[in-house]
Amino acid sequence: MAFGITALVVTGASWCLVGIILGRAPGDGLDTGIIQLLGACVSIAAGIAIALCFLLPGSLPAAGVLLPCCMIYFAAGIFNYSGLQAMAEGMRTGPNGSVWGIMQSAMVFPFLAGILFFGVALTLPRALGILALLGALPLFSMAGNQRTQDRTGKKPDDGRWRFWAFLAFSLIAVQQILATLPSYHPEAREVSPLFRAASSSAGTLAGAFLQIAFQRGRSYSGFFKKIRGSLSRPRLWVYVFFMQFFSLIFAYTLLYPGLDAMGKAGAGAVSYPLMVGSCIVSFSLYSALRLKERISPAQLAALVLCLGGLAGLCFPAP
Repeated sequence: MAFGITALVVTGASWCLVGIILGRAPGDGLDTGIIQLLGACVSIAAGIAIALCFLLPGSLPAAGVLLPCCMIYFAAGIFNYSGLQAMAEGMRTGPNGSVWGIMQSAMVFPFLAGILFFGVALTLPRALGILALLGALPLFSMAGNQRTQDRTGKKPDDGRWRFWAFLAFSLIAVQQILATLPSYHPEAREVSPLFRAASSSAGTLAGAFLQIAFQRGRSYSGFFKKIRGSLSRPRLWVYVFFMQFFSLIFAYTLLYPGLDAMGKAGAGAVSYPLMVGSCIVSFSLYSALRLKERISPAQLAALVLCLGGLAGLCFPAP
């Protein structure tokens, strides 16, 4: 279990790179959807190459296990893409720290799913932790917008960012439930992280194309033209590299093995609280020190409640 805790804390700290990149990209004239799409392509290509080189056919799980598991991660990838797009829109016009805090508080839902469906004990500290996390949400949303214009030069709508933040919260809640689900089943834990990461990335690709299909006034030809126009931008590849390098390395070595270790120890429900606590602290420091966002009393109280709630969720059952 010690490995699982360490692996997930390190993974969670690395997640703040996603918030940093998707928060900065619009100001650099880059489409966050393109960054996610190209990152998914890199992840799938790397997964296929590694699988061809190192996985033996006889080591593959049965199709009755492999296919359902991959489909769950595929669906999780769609929700992850959509949630991060909503988060990026919220960060474009609102306080990054609050948007990030609201979105990451969605980790309460996989914990509730563990309690309702997988026998995770609901102790008093954990119940108080859930209430603290839910109480942090309205405090995060009380943050005022401190900008006179957003990163694209337009005057921001002071209230619109809240809609995008809570939409991201809802979508990421579903994604985290789906991503945690296979680790509760011993047979699913035998599926290689290569397949899990590749399936999630395939879901990201599907999410990008679904967004275009349902977005009025945007065509596939126009989107691919925009992609071609972005390929020569060095900063685009810098963002893709930093998002995917740590994502791939940690997915194979820390994230999925850590989830499995926690699930095997009967503590799968605390996996996302551990990772989210780590990334909330990391991103809060970034927002305050790098973005110079003033932390209001309401935001500070929300952060304290959030971290206290995480501690409650991680409190061991007797």
